[in-house]
Amino acid sequence: MSSKMYQRQIAAAILVIVIGIIRPFPMQWVNILCLVLGTVLIVLTIVIGQRTKK
Repeated sequence: MSSKMYQRQIAAAILVIVIGIIRPFPMQWVNILCLVLGTVLIVLTIVIGQRTKK
């Protein structure tokens, strides 16, 4: 995974988490889903990045 792709995935995950924190959606489950998806994306990106560097 290239460095730019890695940075873009982290940026996208942070954006999803920020959307979940701001809570723009009227339904609570959508906001929680944004937080969970952002966290999962960050974790997966870090794990994939570590595996490709070895």
